[in-house]
Amino acid sequence: MWRQEDDALLARLTDELAFERLVHAQMGNDAPVPWHASGLCAAVRSTPGGADALDAACAGNVTALVERLDPARHLNGSPDLLHHLALHHARLAEASGDADAHVRSLIAWLALAREERYLRDLGAAIVESALPRAELDRTLLEVPFWPVDEIGERAKCGARDLTAVAKRALVVLRRVPEACHIAGVSNELERRITQRAESHVAAAIEDAVTPILMAIAEATAQGEPTAREGAALVQRFVSVWNWSGQDESVEHAAVDEVTPLAWAHCRQSRWGDLGILIEPAWPLVDSLTRRIEADPSQIAYAARCAQLLVFKADVARTETETTAICERALRLCPAHRNTRLTLAHSLCEQALRLLPGARPATHQGCAAAEDMIKRVELLYPSSTRLPEAQKRLAEAKKLLGIAS
Repeated sequence: MWRQEDDALLARLTDELAFERLVHAQMGNDAPVPWHASGLCAAVRSTPGGADALDAACAGNVTALVERLDPARHLNGSPDLLHHLALHHARLAEASGDADAHVRSLIAWLALAREERYLRDLGAAIVESALPRAELDRTLLEVPFWPVDEIGERAKCGARDLTAVAKRALVVLRRVPEACHIAGVSNELERRITQRAESHVAAAIEDAVTPILMAIAEATAQGEPTAREGAALVQRFVSVWNWSGQDESVEHAAVDEVTPLAWAHCRQSRWGDLGILIEPAWPLVDSLTRRIEADPSQIAYAARCAQLLVFKADVARTETETTAICERALRLCPAHRNTRLTLAHSLCEQALRLLPGARPATHQGCAAAEDMIKRVELLYPSSTRLPEAQKRLAEAKKLLGIAS
């Protein structure tokens, strides 16, 4: 005789097998099932079509069950189910390192935060009478921030060692606005939660960068670092930059620290050393430059980036390359003196190579040189190479019979 208890046992066994196959599908067939999900499966079974999804998963097809575990499908559903989904996806994220699972957990938590009665009853059951009602209410107001703070703590704990766990945490923190939008939280709450996430990102990156700043300060206090010592320190910025998801604040820190190191080599015309130093910094400088090019209102670092571009031009292999880099720096910061000086010098050198003395005089070469010299007269009229270029141009025009 089939009893009601037998139905319950069959459902429980089906749920256990369905969940095991779900975990294997998501984490690999050899993965252990590190947590029980009877409550989750019971909540799913109570939804329309949930029993069919569990039965199909038990038979080996987990597609429908995976779809039903998406919290975005249950934003207005049972708070009990949202709670189980938040816990399930958080555990899955921890076990698998899947950032998407972390985001789904966030969505479920944020949706659950709207269920004030459920949270109040749950909180009251946990603390019983240990907290006054007013204090419990204040605590419940912080519920939407709890998962963000937990992820932020993971980012901060692994920042100095640039761990993979901390790197994934930064990825999730940057997706907090996406989770808020999907969960349908209010604009004001989204602003506050996003602000909290951004502060966690900033704190973690600051922790990662601080040891480099300390190392540079220590190295410079003991004397001028060699080019290779400086390049090794710059390479540490590159490691943090890649770990942080190429964060702009790391670019700012690198530009601030590389510039004085580069000047030490530039002032003594140690061009080989300058090239060694700035080469590892170039991806960060280029990235920050592109940010400013895309948004000219970001003027705070325009001059500093322009100077590093000039350093790059100083060690370029050809005058054509030097000119191209300086033209980019000039667009970035039109008033930058060193850019104008270096570009003017490069144009004069190119003009001189087109004029008699370097090659036979030609009308075409003379015209091109004249254009360059006129531009130098506007860019940097006190260029030390300009008088020679003007003199040679006048001689070439006289030789060719061109009116001045």
